[in-house]
Amino acid sequence: MATRLYPTYQQFIHHLKSKRSLTSKVILFTGYDYFLQKHDLKWLLSQYKEVVLIPRHVDENYLMHESIRPLFETYEDVHLIANPEYDERYRIIYEFAANNNKNIKITTVYDFCEKYLKKVYIPESYTEHNPKLHTIQSKNRFQSLCKNFIDLSVSSVLLAISSPLWLISRFKIARESPGPIFYRQSRVGLNQQEFYCIKFRSMRLDAEAAGAQFSSKNDKRVFRYGAFMRATRIDELPQLLSVFRGEISLVGPRPERRVFTESFEELIPHYSTRHLIKPGITGYAQVMYPYGAGAKDARHKLMYDLYYIKNWTVGLEMKIIWKTVVTVLDYRGY
Repeated sequence: MATRLYPTYQQFIHHLKSKRSLTSKVILFTGYDYFLQKHDLKWLLSQYKEVVLIPRHVDENYLMHESIRPLFETYEDVHLIANPEYDERYRIIYEFAANNNKNIKITTVYDFCEKYLKKVYIPESYTEHNPKLHTIQSKNRFQSLCKNFIDLSVSSVLLAISSPLWLISRFKIARESPGPIFYRQSRVGLNQQEFYCIKFRSMRLDAEAAGAQFSSKNDKRVFRYGAFMRATRIDELPQLLSVFRGEISLVGPRPERRVFTESFEELIPHYSTRHLIKPGITGYAQVMYPYGAGAKDARHKLMYDLYYIKNWTVGLEMKIIWKTVVTVLDYRGY
């Protein structure tokens, strides 16, 4: 993948060229606000000869004369991804294409993300919105029955299979970090109701002496067996009991602490929508996005959580469970 960065008035226009794609198509993103991930770009570069990311603050004259015009001289087929809620520069590009008899296909960023990237677009700030999320609803009765059946049946099997690990973990934790075996913490669940999340303790007893904070990869507060439990997600096993109590599901958005959800709700549009369903031990965001902390990562994970809520099927549920199994076997819990 060859990358060229063109200096502009305020930001850069990113031109990513594929060495593998056999097509002669180019795709442009206007009003780009960094919603793509590495695996998204990898897929795009397998489908298009060139990917052009046009940021929000770029000089219009430079955009048209130094970037858009050369692209239309090189490519016959152009796919334009537009964000109509943010700006109307896509209209200028469309008119340029029409005047030069070029084939151009325009797709909104909302439709493109959902159809091709299997996530929903979440705007960067509250000054915008995604019109396709205003009617998002929780599952219907039949879907709820199917999900409850999967929750209880799969959790029962997991509880039986994992029973030796409970005993092993009890002794390992007691030996490496004497103290309570379980870690109990209040989290936000369905309809913003709080419940107590119970896990095997993987951190030292003084882990939050300085106050609430996100855990991170290679967190120094984690003892050795605790790191192993996190990588294999053994620390999540006690949450199976919460599934039987009806507090959480096997699959769903990751439950977070109130202090973090309140902060994210102020920064990220549609964040509270994730509480339309029960949180989960694993989830679509967990298997699709690497471990992260902070508002930037929360925005990316929300794109997957809301896609899961909006497009739930038994097939998607089983796909997430399977990806979780692969993650555990590959020691990629982080």
